[in-house]
Amino acid sequence: MIILIATFGIVMVYSASHYHATVTFDNPFHFALRQAIFACAGIGIMLFIGHKFDYRIFSNMKIAGIIYGTSLLLVLSLPILGHESKGATRWIMLPGGITIQPSEFAKIGVILMLSAYIVKYRRKLNEWLYLGIGGLIIALPAAAVLVENLSSAIVIGAVGFIILFISTPKVWYYVVVLIIAFSSVFYALHLAETSDSNGPEFAGIKGVIFQQYRLDRFRVWQDPWLDPKDKGYQAIQSLYAIGSGGLFGQGLGRGIQKQGFLPEPHNDIIFSVICEELGLFGAACVILAYSVLIIRGLAVAVRADELFGSLVATGIVGMIAVQVLINIAVNTNTFPTTGMQLPLISYGGTALIILLSSLGLLVNISRTSHIQKPPR
Repeated sequence: MIILIATFGIVMVYSASHYHATVTFDNPFHFALRQAIFACAGIGIMLFIGHKFDYRIFSNMKIAGIIYGTSLLLVLSLPILGHESKGATRWIMLPGGITIQPSEFAKIGVILMLSAYIVKYRRKLNEWLYLGIGGLIIALPAAAVLVENLSSAIVIGAVGFIILFISTPKVWYYVVVLIIAFSSVFYALHLAETSDSNGPEFAGIKGVIFQQYRLDRFRVWQDPWLDPKDKGYQAIQSLYAIGSGGLFGQGLGRGIQKQGFLPEPHNDIIFSVICEELGLFGAACVILAYSVLIIRGLAVAVRADELFGSLVATGIVGMIAVQVLINIAVNTNTFPTTGMQLPLISYGGTALIILLSSLGLLVNISRTSHIQKPPR
């Protein structure tokens, strides 16, 4: 299923990008070829991790801490080493023009570190101190990526919350946290809508979370026609693409919106291209494929012989599920624009390779679930 979705992704990247690639690079295969290379590299790493590796090595907090700490340092280095693209500094440029996105490393770093921490201190998680440290493991990278990459911060927070939730029997802890979190967000949005955005009561919120471009996205999300030629343009064109697809679509490669109307249709809004070209039926098949992958991943988590494997599997599955939900919600304008990619399908190097590597851990957990742990 993983390879099937990734292969479908290459096909859709070509279909969505060939017009843009021809106009920009005079090569219709520019993005599709790069996506194929990234996918092959990621699948190779996935197979190596899945069959030639023992995931239990990451249950050692020192090793998990190294991965977590390195990813956090990469995120914190963005203001100094970061490469700005489209107004956001989310990438680090390496020699040869290769870019990496530290927030992708942070996602798997949080999953491994939090899982290792819970395994070590699982009997003390009913104490606020140890539960708070678990929350801090989530909060540090989430806060670090928040300014430039709200979507990744949402994923990190959601995945960390899921792992902590299934590890602690006292559900009311999380009810309190959710109430506080949602109340804070709605209060901040209320200030954004009703207060002078330059006033002192709004300065901190504006500077950290609700920067002006995010406020604009939120307002346009409520009504894209407030700014149909700029901020609301993507949402409107995306909805046009979805609506014109009908039940069975216009045919693979025959979409119109990707031809200069949808901005970079091979990236975050590729789901709209799928809907236009393959229709509601094709979109339903994509959602079904993700559902099968998620359900099988949850089955791996349930069957895992050790708590660490179960938590890591749950975190990886949660990461995929959250990203799929947000991406589809953005494409259908039921969620503000965030820049969230569609896992395994949207164009992207770091995201695809890291995700496939993470799925290699899932394969490894599944493969070793019924293998006796070697004696120490």
